[in-house]
Amino acid sequence: MDLPSAPLHFPENPIPDSAGRRRFRALARSAPWLSTSLNLEIQVPSVFDRQPLNENETVKVKIRQREAIVVHNSVGEMIFQKETFSLPRSREYLASKNTTWQLSSQLSTPVFTEDQLVLRRPKISGYGELLPLDYWQGVLDPVEIAGEEPASLDLAFDHPTYIHELAELTHHGRRALAAVLSPGHTYKPAVAGYPLVPAGSRTLVVLDQSTGICLLRKVLQSDNPSDPAPDLIAHVIAQDEYYINSQFQSVHWLDQPVIHP
Repeated sequence: MDLPSAPLHFPENPIPDSAGRRRFRALARSAPWLSTSLNLEIQVPSVFDRQPLNENETVKVKIRQREAIVVHNSVGEMIFQKETFSLPRSREYLASKNTTWQLSSQLSTPVFTEDQLVLRRPKISGYGELLPLDYWQGVLDPVEIAGEEPASLDLAFDHPTYIHELAELTHHGRRALAAVLSPGHTYKPAVAGYPLVPAGSRTLVVLDQSTGICLLRKVLQSDNPSDPAPDLIAHVIAQDEYYINSQFQSVHWLDQPVIHP
């Protein structure tokens, strides 16, 4: 899709060159390798099902790798937790699903660019059923807007999104890279029904330069204005903090029953 008559969101910035576009796509691929843990505040749009989070609009989230998550409300009460580090690792578990054979990001090495962003990304295990809300997958790992590098030579344009504008900015005190995007013909959201860049739209996506996550998704122009996509907003409180297992468990490990063989 191309809308040459659309007003510029960053009129003071030049047209993105190939180096700038490659850098933005590399940042969008890099989130799993930029942080060992995240401490976030996420606003949950009212149009999405908030039931797993007890209808809370703004929540605080701690994530360790892709193995543990805990969510608290504004007064500090735990409203959701899930972890995989205490799951049994028997033969039945390993055979239960093919995702158990995929490596986590810390056990795989991508091809990096000169500025230590991901150029070529290996297949890694995703969040699976860890997250309480499906759309968080695209926010926490926005690889869907990046595609692979190098792009296929079989198609004239194989990148999943068109980058119309680029800008480096400060977003709520954090260095960020922002782009105005529209979906290409190969665009496929990480979770069906929750695209970061909706069909027929020009969408502002702001990526945090330190963590690679999506801080803001805002639809600027849409072919379907009667059904607008909500703004997606996240704030990074901290990254790479050390979290012990008990922070992600509803029952402390000392209180768990002992299983004798």
